[in-house]
Amino acid sequence: MANKRQQAGLRTFLLPLMIDGGPDNVACLFSQSQVVEILGPRPVQQIPGSPAYLKGVLLYHDSLLPVIDLDDLCNRKPTGRRERYRQLVVVRTGAADPETGEPLKAVVTAGVRVRIAKISGQELATDFVEHEAPPSLRDSGLLRGFYQRQGEAVALFDLGPVVQGTFVDRLGEASL
Repeated sequence: MANKRQQAGLRTFLLPLMIDGGPDNVACLFSQSQVVEILGPRPVQQIPGSPAYLKGVLLYHDSLLPVIDLDDLCNRKPTGRRERYRQLVVVRTGAADPETGEPLKAVVTAGVRVRIAKISGQELATDFVEHEAPPSLRDSGLLRGFYQRQGEAVALFDLGPVVQGTFVDRLGEASL
């Protein structure tokens, strides 16, 4: 049964990114187990003095979650986009609250619709080849991997340090 599922494809979510010095077709890949929910536009409460990539917080099921703009996080300069987002993606970061053990979540902004794709285990193993990431991604300090296949590239991020408040970006700004 598991083998049939692997051949049929794993559901993944691809969030298009605009990366300085990178290929035109780059997306951040989130697995089905990482994505909790995709939300429509909602008001985000800004945090005065926060880094540009931290757009604020969003109330989600009685919890305040940080709202992160991956383009600003990776490029470290304003992208020129308006503060309105087409979608907000609630994701599990892989980090856990040290007191409760609960998985920590964050909200990632999407200026365009998140694409859902089924990628088989075979494709993941053979078609996606690890490549050197563009400097802005490499320098983010959060990149877990960068892979390419036939003109498209995917980046995997570790957002745990951002939500845990331990991330200090290359400009010396603390995250929370």
